[in-house]
Amino acid sequence: MSVAIALLASAAAQRPALGSPAPLLPARDLQGAERSLKDYAGPRGLVLFFWAGWSERSIEELRRLETARRELTEHGVGVVAVNVEHQVLAEEAAQSVRDFVAKLNLSIPVVVDDGLKLFNAYGVISVPSTALMNDHGDLVYFLPGYSHQDREALADAIDRLAGIARSRPVIQVPQAAPAARRRLQLGRLQFAGGRVTNARASFEAAVEADPNFPDPLVDLAALVLDDGDLPRARGLLDRALALDPAHRTATAERARLRFMENDPTEAQKLLEGLANGNADPLVLAYLGFVLQATGQGDAAVTIFERAVQAGAPDPRESLSGDKSVGQAMAAYRRALAAQRR
Repeated sequence: MSVAIALLASAAAQRPALGSPAPLLPARDLQGAERSLKDYAGPRGLVLFFWAGWSERSIEELRRLETARRELTEHGVGVVAVNVEHQVLAEEAAQSVRDFVAKLNLSIPVVVDDGLKLFNAYGVISVPSTALMNDHGDLVYFLPGYSHQDREALADAIDRLAGIARSRPVIQVPQAAPAARRRLQLGRLQFAGGRVTNARASFEAAVEADPNFPDPLVDLAALVLDDGDLPRARGLLDRALALDPAHRTATAERARLRFMENDPTEAQKLLEGLANGNADPLVLAYLGFVLQATGQGDAAVTIFERAVQAGAPDPRESLSGDKSVGQAMAAYRRALAAQRR
């Protein structure tokens, strides 16, 4: 485990348990006055949102909360956004936060976490993160990070806190054959455990069980790319993307293929499209590797830090030694799978 990941795990361990009193520490508003978080709570509770201006996901959720704020207020739930960009908030830094808030045209109350006391008290490990408190001041929900799937779970949790019942449309999603899903899951477990040959056989079996299921095609293509068999990888990814043109992992592996085909410009374009507003560590690592390889070192460091902030292994560890970029990408996929096992 890297030092960065160990520190993140230690921070998460300090987070108050769900159902226990939430730390309602004071914070400074944008005019410099010290305010208690209790001032922002409604009769039913409070949404506490940790954010930073450099985080696209933060901006996305700020806008969603801004849209929802009036309805939440009517249902007795307060909202406050905690900016965590500065350990010490000098006037110049405070003005930059005020300017940013004005640019977004936010009416949500914004406070600054001088000294990162709230950040540490809630065991925040990634930005954005969201804490929900009920009418007794107890922590009832905490979301570290912000994936698209998590976004909807967070919206549901806020609705429950506010007592809002919504009728949601039922979306029919095509189901893959059960045998294909079982073999795909087995292959992923085998890959995470380092049994690559067994994983390949499982992915092949999943494709055979359901040729219209894109996920095993993508996982198989990634292993084929690891071996440097570009023509076969291209064929597998073509099949997967024909079945699901929006498949994010297939697009990420397509970008890796384009880099290995000596087209770093196209690879960067594909990955930047995926990374915009998304903290998928695999995408971020691939993008960082491409930026590093094309002489954009400072931008690569920023991207690598985003992956670490999302709680993933540090991609730079996969660049150690004499690895090529393609080998680093393969090594990072293995490290990420092992961590998630």
